[in-house]
Amino acid sequence: MKAIWTIARRELRSMFDHPMGYILLVVFIVVNDFLFFRQAFLFGVATLRPMLELLPWLMLFFVPAVTMRALAEDIRAGTLEVVLAQPISELQLLLGKYVGQLLFVWLALALTLPIPIGFSFGADLAAGVMVAQYVGAAMLAAAYTAIGVWASSLGRNQVTAFIVGVAVMFALLLIGLGPVTMSLPPELAGVVANIGVLTHFTSIARGVIDLRDVVYFLSVTAIFLVLAYGSLMGRKLAPRGASLARLRLGTLLMTITLVVVNLFGRHIGGRLDLTPGKAYTLSPATKAILGNLPDLVTIRLFVSSELPPEVSMLRRDVDDLLSDFRAAGDGMVRLVVQDPTGNEELEEEARSFGVPPVQFNVARKSEFQIKEGYLGLAVQYADESESIPVIQRSDDLEYRLASFVWSLIRPDTPAIGFYEAPLKPGQQQGPTYSALEGVLRETYDVHRVDIETDSLNPDELSALVLAGTPTFLPDSTLDKLKDYFARGGGGLVMARGMELSTMQNQPISMERPVALNRALEAYGVRVQGDMVFDLSSNEPVSMRASFGNVMVNYPFWLRALSTQASNVNLEIGTVFLPWASSIDTTGARPGTITPLFVTSQNAGAEEQTAFLSTQRKDYPRDNLGSRLVAVQVNPGEATDAELSDSAGPAPSGRLIVVSSDDFASDQWARGASQNIAFALNAVDWLAQEEGLIAIRAKDRTPPPLVFEGESTGDLIQYGNIIGVPLLLVLLGAIRLWRRRRRSRQPYRPTGQLEAA
Repeated sequence: MKAIWTIARRELRSMFDHPMGYILLVVFIVVNDFLFFRQAFLFGVATLRPMLELLPWLMLFFVPAVTMRALAEDIRAGTLEVVLAQPISELQLLLGKYVGQLLFVWLALALTLPIPIGFSFGADLAAGVMVAQYVGAAMLAAAYTAIGVWASSLGRNQVTAFIVGVAVMFALLLIGLGPVTMSLPPELAGVVANIGVLTHFTSIARGVIDLRDVVYFLSVTAIFLVLAYGSLMGRKLAPRGASLARLRLGTLLMTITLVVVNLFGRHIGGRLDLTPGKAYTLSPATKAILGNLPDLVTIRLFVSSELPPEVSMLRRDVDDLLSDFRAAGDGMVRLVVQDPTGNEELEEEARSFGVPPVQFNVARKSEFQIKEGYLGLAVQYADESESIPVIQRSDDLEYRLASFVWSLIRPDTPAIGFYEAPLKPGQQQGPTYSALEGVLRETYDVHRVDIETDSLNPDELSALVLAGTPTFLPDSTLDKLKDYFARGGGGLVMARGMELSTMQNQPISMERPVALNRALEAYGVRVQGDMVFDLSSNEPVSMRASFGNVMVNYPFWLRALSTQASNVNLEIGTVFLPWASSIDTTGARPGTITPLFVTSQNAGAEEQTAFLSTQRKDYPRDNLGSRLVAVQVNPGEATDAELSDSAGPAPSGRLIVVSSDDFASDQWARGASQNIAFALNAVDWLAQEEGLIAIRAKDRTPPPLVFEGESTGDLIQYGNIIGVPLLLVLLGAIRLWRRRRRSRQPYRPTGQLEAA
């Protein structure tokens, strides 16, 4: 081990004794940081995913440039035999060279750490995700470095080593891409996709260190180190001797063994979930539901063996989750996996559970084919069942399955009233909420209600969803709502204080009355007649430019920041609120208000009239500050002393007010899953069905990136792109200058040095 470390240190030191080492580091940092920051601030989230998506391709050239001289230089100069004449073995030399090269590549990765350090000034970073991402990058570097060292062992030409290394790494990247896997037979496409680097690296980049991915990178590293060892040993053996034949056979058998381990490693379980809230691990609430099942629950997964390779990661996540469900059920959850393709009996069974075949495009031999397949499931309990016809995503699958199980085993299903404000006279269309209503029906008995004509009884309706902004309601309707809230009914109010319209083909908003404010008077809550803008935390909008479309930040599209002060928003970082108003709670009773979502400190509000052009730049900056845009009201949280200090009786019903009637509409919420999650959490809390909140509220979106000042972001960006490379250049110049100065000193015998 000491010999390996000695060689590794010598190898690493030699990289810094020559300008080429510093040049490689500077080029890597400049290219990586420049391409990363082109996207980093565009969507305003603190994530390294843009860098990680680029990293395998950037290292495709960087690592071979580092490793091409590892063994090829010694072979060319004839120093390899001299080194091996020392008391070290070929294996020690190989591992020492490999470790030294790998440390240099890891140092290059470490020089990107100022990026997350800088982001910490504008976001509450998910440290676990960052750790997993750097662990994945380190394992990718280990595999690439092994390939580069092997390529360097093939001959004396460094350029040849570089080209071979790039070619092999590119092949491992290419075979995992869609254009390659789609041209293969379905049976082979899944295997080939699993061999590709991107499949495994993307999995770790999510923040989950899966044992299958670890086995993949370790096996790739071992395969190419074995090949490099065989190449190194073959140089000292006779070209046609028996020893060389045995060496080649042993190398081949060892390589085949490692390839088999690689292929079968995808069946190995075990993972370390480092995401916030352990988003890829069953929550305690799910385990509590599954651990107390009164009878057997059967989960039937209908899945075709010939699915497009693009859904391979989705299939893996589904299999993992269902295995976790079965384990948590402690024998009370049965998992049945069936492929109905070509089996009429199974096809009829899948159809009876509400899982039909779906069509998908398959590219085979330069043409597209339409095939049918299955990827759906059903949850069965006693004589009842719930189904997901097509599994399209995995981030909400735990909640949907747990809610299915919970709705099937609980004796009564709470009823929810859903009210959608009617269109105003002359209005052609308004927001619709079918997506929100649909997911609510998976857990609740949802009734469409008309608050003007239908009775509202808290004993019959656990909560009301009031979607839209009616500008007028009769006194009888308002009295009915007040009575409903006073008797303990809950309400999710989604309303805005300004109306969107156009004037001379320009979008504007104008103040309008919010009739629901009169029903909220007893709570001391009011939706203001203004339009909030946020100059720091907002969503981009696509605009047409001279050369295509560009993304421009739009201050009226708020990326509202979570206070994480309630279980309703504890695991949700941000929500998207288009054209929202502010909420006034100055009249609320002390202790009853919990702010849920606010703007950044760089926000303002325009009253009466606001011009909504996406090209607008003249936002007023004289009254900037944080604005409240979503609030939770719970009179039960107030103490008796706080209630006694307030005049009049307090309503006992819970309330959540969101100052945007678009935030959960079909137009916007379909692309913002956190909006739907927040709305469902709100309904669960209002209906006092809070057990499901912890399951659904697993937010996998990165935290928002909001700096206090515009100069902070510029300092972080240019500090990484320019500052870090300049520091490297300075350190390299000092080291090389000192080395050259020492080399010019005249030779002095040891005795003279001691006398001096």
